[in-house]
Formats: sequence, structure tokens, C-alpha cells
Amino acid sequence: MSHDFYYSEPSSPQETHSVTPSLLDYLKDELSCVDAAETENYKSERVSNFLKIPLAIEKVIAFGSLVCLDSFLHTFTILPLRGLIAVKNAPKRLNASQKSDILKLTLFLLLSTFLLLYTEPSRMYHGVRGQDNVKLYVIFNALEIADRLCCSIGQDILDTLFSRASLTQAPTTTLVVYLLLALVYGIAHSLVFLYQLVALNVAVNSYDNALLTLLISNQFVEIKGSVFKRFDKESLFQITCADIVERFQLMLMLGVIAFRNLIELSGSDFTYLPSAFIRSNTQLEMIFSPVLLVIMSEMAVDWLKHAFITKFMHIRPSIYARFIDLLAGDLVPESVGRKGRSLSSGSSSPGGLSARISRRLGFASIPMGAFVVRVSVQALGMLNDSSTIDECAPSSHSNGMSQDVAHELTHSISHVTLQWCLRLLVGVVAWLVLLAVKLLLGVRLHAFALHRQTDTAARTAEDVLTNLQTPIGESEAYKDQRIDTKISLSSHADDVPNAPKGKIPLEQLSRYDMVKRIW
Repeated sequence: MSHDFYYSEPSSPQETHSVTPSLLDYLKDELSCVDAAETENYKSERVSNFLKIPLAIEKVIAFGSLVCLDSFLHTFTILPLRGLIAVKNAPKRLNASQKSDILKLTLFLLLSTFLLLYTEPSRMYHGVRGQDNVKLYVIFNALEIADRLCCSIGQDILDTLFSRASLTQAPTTTLVVYLLLALVYGIAHSLVFLYQLVALNVAVNSYDNALLTLLISNQFVEIKGSVFKRFDKESLFQITCADIVERFQLMLMLGVIAFRNLIELSGSDFTYLPSAFIRSNTQLEMIFSPVLLVIMSEMAVDWLKHAFITKFMHIRPSIYARFIDLLAGDLVPESVGRKGRSLSSGSSSPGGLSARISRRLGFASIPMGAFVVRVSVQALGMLNDSSTIDECAPSSHSNGMSQDVAHELTHSISHVTLQWCLRLLVGVVAWLVLLAVKLLLGVRLHAFALHRQTDTAARTAEDVLTNLQTPIGESEAYKDQRIDTKISLSSHADDVPNAPKGKIPLEQLSRYDMVKRIW
């Protein structure tokens, strides 16, 4: 006799005959049985939550992108002012915050100078464009991995350099070593950004759209690597932070590519507004259609990825409101975040609020700023390119009098001086516009953060209550089976002695903390 758990032999022929239905009885049972799906209405919540995810994730990404923009503009507007104020007070004893500002500004200027002197995007573009599709696919993935690795180690280097202990207690030689390490990291990360822009530019401007299709298919591979794994809320928060930074960087690079393509197709000289804005919409459609296609595909990938992760892990869309609370809490100083006082009454660390939110998201604002300076200088050079002037054509005054030559020289010098004055004026106006945008954006984000802090307690209580609820779409029978399985597998005899079992609180979690996987 077999002792299988799922099978027992019948004790008598009558028992065998009683459990074996006839064909007619089996047909009647099939025709009269009630569909179990009609009685299990609890799964309707899964469908409704699946449809709510796109709006919920877009709210978080939109807020996070604005936070990244605020941190990005801080590098160009507030950081130079803070650095100049600190340099002005240099004869006096500098505090940790002023030393941090000087080091940040020095690092930013050194990175920008290196990229301006030793990189040539045009040569990099033709070098990447000459590769075949398979190599470009490898380049896309290698650059993505390099970006995450650089950002992870770069956070530790910059935190060490700008920490209060290093700025107040470390000797000068140690600070110089840390600054050199930060410079090496910044150069590497800026080059990664530059090659990402070049590879993306090659894909967007490909003639047969094969590279663009390859880029979009590479985005959808991300779904395969994400949805068929087990996640918790901490891992989901890290994925959300990674998606925020990825979306912001992608939109910034695509904007740079579209602007460069507008300049190249317009061919206007001495004009700071390309003529394509006025002439027709054909060039705009040709330029922005691949850009919008890449952005829309990225949005679709994020929607599907988060929708299936929350479905499989039984997580409700309300968790994304908690994510907004966490990001908003970093915009308010700890001394004022819970009391609602003004921002000026609180104190912050030497890194400042901008560095704190960048650290939480894993956003490298200084290398990104140096990268944008490099591509902006090249774009401005394209705007002022006077290549349509034939320098080899004979001058109408080549046989004229010497006073005509002197007049031409004077006119040329005055023209060059006027051009540089115009560029300086445009630069000052652009900086003032960026400063105004930064101040308005910072004020609105701070007001929004204070408003979110007033409702954080209610959402936290709701989140705790949600954890006590039955998982989405889980019947009572499945719940009992899950509990029995968990009890049978929770024996402490199977655990490694003295193994760390602590769980990082969601409020203290950042993107590059190892929970289950680095995103």
C-alpha cells in the first residue's frame, strides 16, 4: 500500500464506484456549477488599483523631477553666490558651511574647465555613430551601469569631503586628497553623462530608426528585470527614486538634443531664436517626434512596471503618497519641519537642503551641471557660427588706401567687442532668469512641503492600518494557507547565529542603501 500524502487506495470496490461519476453526471455538474470568479468580488480591487497606478506614479515622478530641477538650478544660481560670499569672508575664520561652499564651487569650476578643454562632443558623436547596432546596445547598458556605480561611490566621496568633521578637524592635506578623489569621480561621471548624450543623440538621429527601436526595446527589457521578483515597500521606494532621476536626466538630455537639432536645421546666424520657430512646423515635427516617442515609451515602461509590482506584492497605490511625504520632508529643516516656522529660523547641515534631497534621490547635481555647461557652450558656439561667410573671397578694399584698411580693422574690432558685450548681456540675463526660476520654484516646493507635513501623521496611520489589512485579492482560504506556510518556514533553527535582522525605516532609506537590490 502506498503512503503518498495526496493519494489513498480505496478500501472496497463500492467506494471506487461511488466516487467515479458517470459521463451524464459529469456533464450535469459542468453545466450547473457556479463560476468561482463571480463569487470572488474581492479581486476587483486589484483591477482598480492597477488602473490607479499611472496617476499615482506620475505624481511622485513629477514632484521628484521638480526637486531635481531645484537641486540642478542650485548649482548654477545659489552655489556661485554662496561661494563668492565665502571667498569675500576668506580673511576671517570660515565656518564649515562656508568651506563647503568654496569646495563645491571649486569642484564645479574644475569639472567645467576640464570638459571644456579636453572633450570634443562632435568627435565623440562620430566615434559612437560608426559602431554597429550590437555594440551600441552594449554601450547603452554599460553607460547605465556606470552611471549607477559612479553615483553610488560619488555620494560617499562627496559626503566625506563636505562633512563637518572633515571641514573642521581634518588637516589640509587630507582635504586636498578628498578634493582630488572628488575631482576624479566628477570627471568620470561627467564623461558618462556626455557619452550617454552622444549615444542617445545617435539613436534619435538615426536614418532608418533602427537605433531608436533598439533604444525603446531596451527600455521595455526593464520590465522583465523588475516585475517577476519579490519586493517590499523599501525596494519600491528605491525603484521610484531611480525612476525619478532617470526621467529627469532623460528629459534634460532629450531637450539638449532637440535644441541642437533646431540650431543645425535652422542655420540662422547671429540669432538667438532659431528661424524654425517662425518658418514652418515641419522641422519641429521632425525634431520632436522621436523625442516624444522616447519619453512616451519611458512613461509606459514606468506605468507597467509599477502596476505589476504593486499587483504581485499586494501594495496599494496609497504608498506613493507616503513617498511624496518622505521627499517633501527633506525640503524642510528638521528644526522647522514639524513646527511650521519659516525656513530662515531653522538651521541646516553644511551640505544644505539641496544636498540632502540629492542624496536621498541619488542625483549627482555637480557632475550634471558641469556636463550641461559643456554642451551649452557648444550650442552657443553653433548659434554664433559665421561659417556662411566666405573667408576666401577677395576683399573689395584689397587695393584700397591704407586708411581703408585701418577703417576695416577698427570696424572689425568694434564688431567683435559688440559681440562679446552682447554675449555677456545674454549670459547675465539668462542667469537672472534662472535665479528667478530657482527662487520661485524653491518657495513653492517649500510651501508644498510644509503643507504635506501637516497631513503626514494621518497618512502614516493609514499606512500602518493598510499593513494590517488582508492583502489585495486574497481569499480566506489562501490567507490560512499563507499563514501556515509562514509558520512552518519561520523556525529559528534555520537562521544563521547573530545575523542582522534589523529593517531600515522608510524615513531613513536612501536610493543606494542595500535592501534587496541596488536600483
